[in-house]
Amino acid sequence: MFGLTLEKLFLVAVIAGVVLGPARLPDYARQLARGVRSLRQFVDTTRAAAEQDLGMPLRRSEWESVNLRQYDPRRIVRDALEESSPVETTEQAAPARPGRKYVVAGTSSHPVRVPIDALDADDLRRIAASPDGSTSTPEFPPPVAADRR
Repeated sequence: MFGLTLEKLFLVAVIAGVVLGPARLPDYARQLARGVRSLRQFVDTTRAAAEQDLGMPLRRSEWESVNLRQYDPRRIVRDALEESSPVETTEQAAPARPGRKYVVAGTSSHPVRVPIDALDADDLRRIAASPDGSTSTPEFPPPVAADRR
């Protein structure tokens, strides 16, 4: 830790004994021990409060087993955009009624009119819009112009 070896610590203790003198050295040693004790107590209480708030222990071995990448906001958004939302068959076919030419798609703030003929042949909205329920496009006779004389 901090590159301190036993020899370096011994050298620091000898220099402190020479600089402070033998009379004041025990007082400073007690103050140092009191400071280390209070720091250790602060770390323990903070760790206990954090464990209580998080609901899981803060041991390194248990943190290594938890995949913290699952909480990455970029991953959450990417997963949400990639997954397709399942649409029930009745909800998908509900807007198409027999005889209609268009289906309204999109969101309520940006509706889009989609022609029934532009949908795939196996699309439920196209099947629901056909008069007989078949997948073929209904063919209506051309309108007859009224004979005006």
